[in-house]
Amino acid sequence: MTHFAKLGKFGLLLEGEVAPGAQSRFEKRYLAATGAAVAPGNPQHYQNQPNKRGGELRVYFNDPGMAVSLEAHGIHVEHPRKGYQTGKYRYRFNNNKLWWKLVEVYGLRLGAN
Repeated sequence: MTHFAKLGKFGLLLEGEVAPGAQSRFEKRYLAATGAAVAPGNPQHYQNQPNKRGGELRVYFNDPGMAVSLEAHGIHVEHPRKGYQTGKYRYRFNNNKLWWKLVEVYGLRLGAN
């Protein structure tokens, strides 16, 4: 997955929607990885989502080559639909494991990278 090492160069946006019961765990892990404390709404790309069972961690991006690479590695990529960050991004994926890898290994953060 060498393409992932270059992910930060493609204008990614990381977003987290987390259920109230999972927020403490999410916030502790994020703090440990980044040194930054977060709370729902701070930053704006971290949201309280009571209708979720845990967390839904998304990455938005525009690079079609990245979409192909992610899909080749078994990551489902969704294509544009109404509601995607006001149309700024063409693609997104929901993969908590990869989201955390981007934060913990590659140094990306909630919001625009």
